[in-house]
Amino acid sequence: MKKARPGLDAQADVEKAVLYYTGQSLGAAQLFIGEYKMTIAAIERMPGTGSPRFAHELGIASLRTRSIHRFPYLIFYFEHSRYIDIVRILHMHRDIPNLLSRVGGIEGI
Repeated sequence: MKKARPGLDAQADVEKAVLYYTGQSLGAAQLFIGEYKMTIAAIERMPGTGSPRFAHELGIASLRTRSIHRFPYLIFYFEHSRYIDIVRILHMHRDIPNLLSRVGGIEGI
């Protein structure tokens, strides 16, 4: 099993989502954190099952996506030989192509 490594942008994305859900209710924030952790664990177990949709749409080779159950967020990641690079966690209604095109290190991968 490969270990997931969230990058700085991904960590900031999760923090923003948790702050938002904390404003709604502490229970919602705790549920989000639990679902996020379960999704990361699923990615670590079977990284190849993530959707390559955005890889095709954006021309970013090997980019994979997995949704967070019960929440409108997508986890974007790359599988490497020894680890999984979590690059962003974005709300489904955001301008995903624009946000991903500005992520350092994704262009040209």
